[in-house]
Amino acid sequence: MSGSRGGAAAADLTDPATLQAVARRVGLVARHRLGQNFLIDRDVLDDIVAALAIEATDDVFEIGPGIGTLTGELARRARRVVAVDLDERCVAATRITQRDRPNVEVAQGDALRVDIASFGIGEGWLAAGNIPYSITTPLLTRLYEMADPPRRGVFLVQREVAARLAAGPGAWSLATVAVRSVATVERLRDVTPASFEPAPAVHSSVIRLTPAAGLDAAARQSVLDVARAAFQMRRKTLRHGITHAAGGDEALGVAWLREAAIDPGRRPGTLDLAEWHRIAVAARTLPGHP
Repeated sequence: MSGSRGGAAAADLTDPATLQAVARRVGLVARHRLGQNFLIDRDVLDDIVAALAIEATDDVFEIGPGIGTLTGELARRARRVVAVDLDERCVAATRITQRDRPNVEVAQGDALRVDIASFGIGEGWLAAGNIPYSITTPLLTRLYEMADPPRRGVFLVQREVAARLAAGPGAWSLATVAVRSVATVERLRDVTPASFEPAPAVHSSVIRLTPAAGLDAAARQSVLDVARAAFQMRRKTLRHGITHAAGGDEALGVAWLREAAIDPGRRPGTLDLAEWHRIAVAARTLPGHP
């Protein structure tokens, strides 16, 4: 474990009594619409930090610091931490709990829109955070679509979402295609509701993402265009879904599948990224592209 990067020993922010005291000080009440559930489990916190494998020269971008529970652990190890939260009361709380750490910058902003480069994040940066269900897929795709994505990211997400993103063959969704076309996904551990205050109604999981080399931007967009149309009919066979992607032209859709060597009787969730790419290539190259 690395030594402290400034400041005296901090209070244990996983202690519910400390959490409540900090929350009272800034008038923070957990808001369901923002997916606010604050981590109070030291073991989970330690596992997140370990999975991120921070080096002393790293910059870390944290999404949704809450009261700074993870922020402080990141700051003890990293060169610099930039923490962004949409809730001004969480910003105030994190500034209070991390006030003795000169390598922490806390800003109010929407992680889906904030210009990460404007913070001067160093090359080979890391990302971490407790991500609300409603923004998980768009946020992760945004991070890993960047020209300089985080070299590693560790996130707390809803267990159902983690299972979908890390799914093996046969259980893919459109979200799986979107994220796995830019990143590899590992599901590291599950987390019970009791690990949070207030306790959510669902279980969570810790996932780790690393950039995936593969499709260029144009090829990825072609894959997503075809997959999006097919998953609109996810319970039907690919004959129906790819016909939909082909503008309703069944003969053309079946021709795409034949060219890609994909059985029309399969369902969208059974395809992996390479197979979606073959269909997208066929869609671009065969005559009659809609």
